[in-house]
Amino acid sequence: MQLPFAIRNFGQALFRGIPLRVRSGINYNMKWSIVTYGRGYGSGSFGRDRIEALQAVIRPGDTFWDIGAHKGFMTLAAAKMVGSSGRVVSVEPSERNRWFLERHLSWNHVTNVTVIPSAMAGEEGEAPFGGRGDSLAYEIGTGNETVRIRTVDAVIRDFQVPAPSILKIDAEAQEGAILHGSGAAIPSDAALLISIHGRALYEIVTDWLRQRGYRILESWEMARCSADPEYPWTSDYDLLALGPDREADLQRLATLPLFFRR
Repeated sequence: MQLPFAIRNFGQALFRGIPLRVRSGINYNMKWSIVTYGRGYGSGSFGRDRIEALQAVIRPGDTFWDIGAHKGFMTLAAAKMVGSSGRVVSVEPSERNRWFLERHLSWNHVTNVTVIPSAMAGEEGEAPFGGRGDSLAYEIGTGNETVRIRTVDAVIRDFQVPAPSILKIDAEAQEGAILHGSGAAIPSDAALLISIHGRALYEIVTDWLRQRGYRILESWEMARCSADPEYPWTSDYDLLALGPDREADLQRLATLPLFFRR
């Protein structure tokens, strides 16, 4: 049985400053807060299939944008993957999540990450943000926190960061708006890992990608849904899109767990 929201919040505030070590995976031995040690973070298994796909396309020196960074597990992994010559732009609107994100970066002495306290969509502005319960599902338009909304161009302008060569988008139904609002900021040699929150958004995102010559690899879960219009789209499924000038071993990618169900 899950504890009431207020009690969980009190427990998090009381114990969140206690670190434990990640037990396996790319973030092995990194410090991670005890209060968010579940969901595969502490074991190191969280997002492992997505991380393996990114490892196959990331090059040292890349600029990785983590849109919807949450508490920073993917940001920590990306900081290691791009290396000391690369850079990570970690975008997270939730003040609560950013506390953990920034603490995880500090605990692990990660210095090649810029944290952006903003939500992202297709137009600039302000909006309510948040939700009750799981902070993985916070979204624009609900909640009691008011956040600044920026486009890709606005983040580059306001924070003087490089354009993304690798872009991970997990932004609770804003993935289409983010792409459409990006203008020419995303280069033709970029690789994009996008979590898509529904069939209508799938059509919007894939249309944008195909018009620009991206090669699209759907996760096996997404492929199951896109092949059958009647199959229920019950979660957020991933695709990897490779720009026309991005070199990649497509045969190797197709054998990875994200794309091939064994």
